[in-house]
Amino acid sequence: MTIPEQAVGVLRPGSHLDRLARAVQTAGSARNATGGAAGGADALVRRSPVPGGQIRRSAVLALISDTDRPDIVLTRRNPHLHHHAGQVSLPGGRAEPQDADLVATALREAHEEVGVPASAVRVIGALPATLVAVSSSDVTTVVASWDGSAPLGIVDPGEVAGIRRVPMTELADPQNRVRARHPSGFRGPAFVLPDLFVWGFTAQLLDEILERGGWARAWDPRRLVDIPADYLGRGLNS
Repeated sequence: MTIPEQAVGVLRPGSHLDRLARAVQTAGSARNATGGAAGGADALVRRSPVPGGQIRRSAVLALISDTDRPDIVLTRRNPHLHHHAGQVSLPGGRAEPQDADLVATALREAHEEVGVPASAVRVIGALPATLVAVSSSDVTTVVASWDGSAPLGIVDPGEVAGIRRVPMTELADPQNRVRARHPSGFRGPAFVLPDLFVWGFTAQLLDEILERGGWARAWDPRRLVDIPADYLGRGLNS
């Protein structure tokens, strides 16, 4: 996977983003996020092949503003979708034949979903791919920064129902950290925000990014919350 020259920028030395960039660029092949791809009740993601299924390559963009108060771009998926309906996600989607690589996939999808131009994005690197079993997708997270000035908007309402720029300090606030409980038995990290409930793969990624960037604060993992019905990923058409 290559990083476009026009996307590479210089981060402020010693900043959280600089720390994140160094951590991402030296990341090994194994994920190390709390509540990550382990076995048992937390096994939302796994490395073994999905029986009888065809794995799809996908990419998401973790776009963090390089500002005095960094934030990350999150989307709320359309409730009519067949996969992950109504859930909170990072901009992204399936790789297409015209994409040069998964960095190109993440940049294209972010432009198609929220309107951010690739020219405004400085790619930092990519986290190791994770196999999300529920959608049979091998997902690569491309981590990037931007100055936060380009306007965002819903480009494809069929995919995106809402956009939210969430400050990293808001995600790290212990009052907003819980563990989510799914009816299937899955339990994993989650974020309870005033207007969003973030769980599953996205929450695991955010948890890892907070740790790698040095934003993380101690929180009580004993706080267990049932996932609200409209965030369970059951599409209105399913």
